[in-house]
Amino acid sequence: MNLLYEFIKYKWQAKGRHGIHSPFVYDFVEKVLKNKLNSKELNQANEYHNFLQRCDIEIEFNEFGAGSKLLKKTRRIKDMFALSSSKGKYGKLLYLLVKHYKPEKIVEFGTSLGVGTLQMHLASKSAEITTVEGCKNTHAFTLKNFPLKNPNVNFILSSFEAFCLQEVKNSYDLIFIDGHHDGEYLLRYLRLLDDQTHDNTLLILDDIRWSKSMFDAWKKLSTDKKYHVSIDLFRVGILVKKPDQAKEHFILQY
Repeated sequence: MNLLYEFIKYKWQAKGRHGIHSPFVYDFVEKVLKNKLNSKELNQANEYHNFLQRCDIEIEFNEFGAGSKLLKKTRRIKDMFALSSSKGKYGKLLYLLVKHYKPEKIVEFGTSLGVGTLQMHLASKSAEITTVEGCKNTHAFTLKNFPLKNPNVNFILSSFEAFCLQEVKNSYDLIFIDGHHDGEYLLRYLRLLDDQTHDNTLLILDDIRWSKSMFDAWKKLSTDKKYHVSIDLFRVGILVKKPDQAKEHFILQY
């Protein structure tokens, strides 16, 4: 997977709001991608980020997915944070998605250090967030150090597949998948979760260009007739069923 080539191709194809005829996607560009955050909105996230950035604690990581390209099995927290995909502009994207669309039930696959979890929680403290982590040591660290204790945030230690197959089913308004990084498993998880989504569920898929298998899975999903809206933001892909509009694929500047 040549990321430089893919990035150049993405920049060449990506467009802004002009020429977008989908009201949903036009609103997404205006109210989410172009929204400017007040720094006060994320003060609590920044405090937690500063703690993680300095944390020298080491944990032994139990790998379930494709694995990190840069980290070993024993990892320092600050090194894990440095590679987190849920900080910076993609963390703000999570925050703004939740703030704008106000999902009531959210599930996150891949808690890691809870960076994305916190962004979503700060955007809507009334949202019920279930966040799933497969590594027991990472789960224990985050459960202990997560800065906001709130009964609406439920930390689950489980493999993704076991969680998807559990007997108790929910209907989620937003599903964020940030882990495993294997295209075949991504497709499997989405099949297993299909009966827990509705027409307006936002499916947020991280690292769609992590590997050839991930990108192949993304291309398959973006052409699937089940999803009428697919949005490519280079690192992140978004899917929504929205059967009330014509099927379209968007590559947007971000």
